[in-house]
Amino acid sequence: MAQLLPLEEQIAAMKATWPELAPRNIDRRLRSARWVGRVRAQHCWYAIEIRYQIGSMPQVRVLAPILVRLPGNEEGELPHVYPPSNDPTLCLFDPRTGEWDASMALAHTIVLWTLDWLTCYELWLMTGKWTGGGRHAGDPVPISTENAQ
Repeated sequence: MAQLLPLEEQIAAMKATWPELAPRNIDRRLRSARWVGRVRAQHCWYAIEIRYQIGSMPQVRVLAPILVRLPGNEEGELPHVYPPSNDPTLCLFDPRTGEWDASMALAHTIVLWTLDWLTCYELWLMTGKWTGGGRHAGDPVPISTENAQ
């Protein structure tokens, strides 16, 4: 099992890499933090929130602007998000395939993946097609050749 990256190191990495994402609600007893700030994808600025507790999956929300839905879209009215639909969190990685673990700095993974998600979202709004890859809810987990030995 990978070594958990301490909360203080997560906070320091975020401050050094993304100073526009301000730490909020740091709780050292619960080993949790929340960051809020603005980031720019290709065409728009977005206010985002990242919530994280050591040992749990990070949660990212877009606070503004409100994410547009495309009712009737074949990939869903808002693809690659987790419910509830009125407060979705972004699906940035597949937790069942080990793409992210608590030894990784949020600043070097989750924030970059958020920017990628937002860029794919902007393109999806223009084309109706999700280009970000990934697996939709309910799709089978891919079997890697490494694990099939």
